Amino acid sequence: MNYPIHADTLFRNGTVITIDRARPRAEAVAIANGRILAVGTVTELDTLVGPKTRVVELDGRTLIPGFHDAHDHMIGFGLQLQMVPTNASATRTIDAIVESLGRRADETPAGAWVRGAGYDDNKLAPSRHPTRADLDRASTDHPIFLRHTSGHMAVVNSCALALIGVNAGTPDPDGGRIVRDQAGNPTGLLLETAMHLVTKRFHPHPHTELVEALAAANDVYVREGITSHTEAGIGYLSDLEAIAYREAVDTGRLKVRSTLMVRAESLERLQGSGDEEGFALTLGVGTGWGDDRLRLGAVKMFSDGSLIGQTAAMSEGYVGAPDNQGLFTTPRETLRDWILRAHRSGWQCAVHAIGDIAVSFILDCYEEALQDAPRADHRHRIEHCAITRPETLERIARLGVVPVPQQRFIGELGDGFLRVLGRERVRWCYVQRSYLDHGIELPGSSDRYVVRGTPLLGIHDAVNQVTDAGEPFSPEEALTADEALRAFTLGSAFASFDERNKGSIEAGKLADVVVLDADPTRVDPRSIRDISVVLTMIGGEIVFEGEA
Repeated sequence: MNYPIHADTLFRNGTVITIDRARPRAEAVAIANGRILAVGTVTELDTLVGPKTRVVELDGRTLIPGFHDAHDHMIGFGLQLQMVPTNASATRTIDAIVESLGRRADETPAGAWVRGAGYDDNKLAPSRHPTRADLDRASTDHPIFLRHTSGHMAVVNSCALALIGVNAGTPDPDGGRIVRDQAGNPTGLLLETAMHLVTKRFHPHPHTELVEALAAANDVYVREGITSHTEAGIGYLSDLEAIAYREAVDTGRLKVRSTLMVRAESLERLQGSGDEEGFALTLGVGTGWGDDRLRLGAVKMFSDGSLIGQTAAMSEGYVGAPDNQGLFTTPRETLRDWILRAHRSGWQCAVHAIGDIAVSFILDCYEEALQDAPRADHRHRIEHCAITRPETLERIARLGVVPVPQQRFIGELGDGFLRVLGRERVRWCYVQRSYLDHGIELPGSSDRYVVRGTPLLGIHDAVNQVTDAGEPFSPEEALTADEALRAFTLGSAFASFDERNKGSIEAGKLADVVVLDADPTRVDPRSIRDISVVLTMIGGEIVFEGEA
């Protein structure tokens, strides 16, 4: 075949996994003008080498489409990099957490906030949440905020409680809970919207801080082979998050392609002609606006809490707490109104729903919206979609809804799920194969900063179905490595209406590709997590290159 131009870059002499069912494997890929020019054999594509072509010899390594995280919190992750790390890899005991926070307090002016993040009570010794008394040992001169790994709860010390005016007489906010001891005094643990009593003290974050957070996160993402991501809600940390994204892109500090979900509270009810009414950003801007570097995605809503925090809305109580069935963090009628209005206005909806009651309710709302205003390719999403009974799976498929589970939760949070759900209900928890068996396109995502967001870890967990403690999770839900790779590439692109531009290695698509030092589909499945990213390319530009 003759081509009218030479390639800017040619990858050859390796394994190419295309995620294109028409041509699953190839030997070489040519790149030109930021897009994939051709895919084929070395003999075919060597004709594209010109005097300025950079030839990358794969030497038996593996080229794949760039990873796409369908649900993360990039700005939040970047900000968390500046907090005291308290995850299991950094601290294993409550005493160690106290010590780490105390060291940060010693470096911080009295009265200024000390913030930590990442602890998991299931992995601490002793196995419980820290209390205000524990954090008081770190400092009584600084307000301390310690966010749980789930992001759905936090612990504060006595100084922080006094600063926000929370005491035994403070009522629980709607959609949240102030945990109290037997005497009725706050323990320091704040669930769901109760955290807002604290976070409003250091929100909104300064604009420059948000840009720096994106730049720091970008450096981590490209090293992990992430070329696209979906920010699961802007407007929670600052009203200027979209502006920070734009500046980071324009100044070259953010290379990863970004789709931004907009929080429902940011939308306005707009009046058109006669009875026409919209639900949109000012001037009617909505899903799809932007370019291939930065664009608007779905409208984001929250329905319930988390499994680890035992606040997800469930039809049955949690193990050890049979009377606790979780809660709705947003009133149901408000959710219904938002969904109906957003759907009628052309938005893609994305609702956080984890418990089976919450998932069923959101499906009810989607079904009502589609009956009211039929739309063939809406791709409304359920973020997490954690507890899905067999009848729920059938409804998801029938309604054309996109579930967005987090594969890494299996390994990193799976032991906690087993503890709060029990073995019987875990078989419905963060299913994978069941979606494919029902003909549903499965995206791959992390919910980073909640867990480590390295896509290869998520792929490893989807394939192996084993918790980090070595417990089998749901072996019957295991994916093949090929299926898991598709989820973290083309499946995630599909969830954002972007499968025509990226997600597979095909001529004409964006030149977003990654080189791995091994083929995930050929190695021992137990070693997928050990594979390294060697090179990351976005739009024909090499943005990360490690050691050969």
